Amino acid sequence: MQYAERARALAGRSFELMSFLVRVGGMRRVDAVKEARVAYHDSCSSLREMEVRAEPRALLSSVAGLELCEMADPEICCGFGGLFCVKYPDISEAMADAKIVDAKATGAEMLVGADLGCLLHLAGRARRAGVALQVRHVAEVLAGMDGPAMGEAE
Repeated sequence: MQYAERARALAGRSFELMSFLVRVGGMRRVDAVKEARVAYHDSCSSLREMEVRAEPRALLSSVAGLELCEMADPEICCGFGGLFCVKYPDISEAMADAKIVDAKATGAEMLVGADLGCLLHLAGRARRAGVALQVRHVAEVLAGMDGPAMGEAE
């Protein structure tokens, strides 16, 4: 019983980053510049479990020079999901490939998201397929950071 109470207390202090910045921190804009066409990938856990959809888009929309390009099917899973990619690698790869095609169809040159598992999966698939698509964590863009994207050499 003492662990259940501790777990609830910890859960009450735990947040998804974009949710924390907007809902708790009250952030409405960032002082960053990024000249890029960007598509945002909603992870299944953020979108379905934590109901985080508008927050990253609101903050990305405040980045000077950034054009946010919505994918046709933003709610479709990228295929990484825990052990799913290990148990069903062919299906996982096909799902990632479809997500990459969707992102590229928007005209985006960069795919951003908040889930590192998804981002590593998508960056790896894009690189192996020879698709020119930078993949970055949304915090990098919001902080105005430059440098190599995931899967690129320094």
